[in-house]
Amino acid sequence: MNSAIIYSYILIFGAIVIWGLLLPKGKKMPQTLLDSITAFGGAFLLGSCFINLVPHMYAHGFAIDGIKIGVAVLIGFLIQLLLESLTNGVEHGHNHCHCCEEEHDGHRETGEERHASDEGHHEHYHHHDGLCHENHSHPVTGLMIGLSIHAFLEGMPLTDTDGTIHQSLLYGIVLHNIPLALVLLSLFVNNRFSLVKSLLLLSVFAVMTPLGSLCNLYFVSSDDTIQAFIMGIVVGILLHVSVSILFDHESKHKWLKLILIILAFIAAYITPGCPEIYG
Repeated sequence: MNSAIIYSYILIFGAIVIWGLLLPKGKKMPQTLLDSITAFGGAFLLGSCFINLVPHMYAHGFAIDGIKIGVAVLIGFLIQLLLESLTNGVEHGHNHCHCCEEEHDGHRETGEERHASDEGHHEHYHHHDGLCHENHSHPVTGLMIGLSIHAFLEGMPLTDTDGTIHQSLLYGIVLHNIPLALVLLSLFVNNRFSLVKSLLLLSVFAVMTPLGSLCNLYFVSSDDTIQAFIMGIVVGILLHVSVSILFDHESKHKWLKLILIILAFIAAYITPGCPEIYG
């Protein structure tokens, strides 16, 4: 294993775990900045898929055992749909827990409307200091399982069997993981987890992408068409995530979001990738 691969694993790990030290005990990044990072990362993933990853996938074969490689993209899309039943869409960089969203909306209301909303909320959920659910905490087990599977699959095609790193995928994963790590931290804080426990859980999630890459390098066939099929599954996952990031909510700063998307597409274009096509 060359040093470039090791550095890429360290970058992925650090991009997740470092936030547990920078933003401990409920400190939050400004929402506008977080939304900007999320939008840029989602657009970068989308651009990387079409500019680098899809051409790489088709460069290594159109079919495997008579099955078109494009089918792998649809499989990846369906896998991500199933994973979201565990994660509630945290991959999008937002907490989509329904009762948390109801609670957040209730905090923005004033006067009698807010009072009425709070009363209605108490009829269905125990409501303590920003915590929800009957056990006064956010469910973490299923979330961690879903995100770990997502990260493991995402990392499998990160490195080719010859040791070449897909830089566009690497940078996309790093950008994508920043808002994801921050959402996880907020959930851990709401569950009143200690800093040590929060860092441990973040570390478990952070190592899954390198583990996926190592598994592919050492235990999966190096046949080009099989590797192309794996890439197709990941492309399907990333397309689902990136499109959801860009279109699942309204932005208060539409022009800023548009500028960030354009810049992300440009960044994806100039990021080295797919030497089989572009040289």
